[in-house]
Amino acid sequence: MVSIVIVNYRSKIYLAKCLFSINKYSFNEELEIIVVNNDQKEKLTELVNKYPRVRLYQNKKNTGFGAACNFGAQKAQGENILFLNPDTQFLNNYIKEILIKIQRYKDKVIIIGPRLITDKGKTQEWGAGKEITFTQIIKNNLGIIESRSLWESKQDIMVDWVSGATLLIKKSIFDKLGGFDENFFMYAEDLDLCVRAKDLNSEFQVLYSPELTILHSGGKSRESLIKQKIQFFKSSLYYLIKRRKKRNKK
Repeated sequence: MVSIVIVNYRSKIYLAKCLFSINKYSFNEELEIIVVNNDQKEKLTELVNKYPRVRLYQNKKNTGFGAACNFGAQKAQGENILFLNPDTQFLNNYIKEILIKIQRYKDKVIIIGPRLITDKGKTQEWGAGKEITFTQIIKNNLGIIESRSLWESKQDIMVDWVSGATLLIKKSIFDKLGGFDENFFMYAEDLDLCVRAKDLNSEFQVLYSPELTILHSGGKSRESLIKQKIQFFKSSLYYLIKRRKKRNKK
């Protein structure tokens, strides 16, 4: 079984499309869908009741993306967990295709991410990448984006991280990691999870598979561009400090 975990915040309209697409393309697949609602104003009961496989959990406050994902994962019963943003849509039987990928790579690949497609049909930037460092941030701001070759790859490629917008991980590994680091309210928690997973075992790999595709409208729940940039900076800084401390311990 695959457990799909979706965290909703200001995304009810998109969540409706997301759930419809899952049901349309994966109706016969063995899966469960867990929706964690981080939005106290949006009422989702009527929406999720249309789909018997969906279980809804309402948070009393917005706990952040990673914390809400962790809560959903605790309720999951599947061998694999697919974290899915509410503003994504299946374009085919994604569950069937990703299970084929899992079988192909066996136990070495413990996290898989697809090519994310924008509403205009283009490959979304930053769907996968190299580990972020101070040097990488400087290069990115100068337009020297080394990770671009990864998300533009036409074939399966091993990467340092894939986007949390659509990220599949083995539940056993996720549990062993203690889930997402809840100190990240939003942004960089996917990078941190992928890097920590690879730290567990030198043979573990994170796969970016452009053969797998998901529509991602992107950024539909954020409050403002300024707040987004501030949150991204805070998360990136926390990640860099955390990684430096880990390296210093070795």
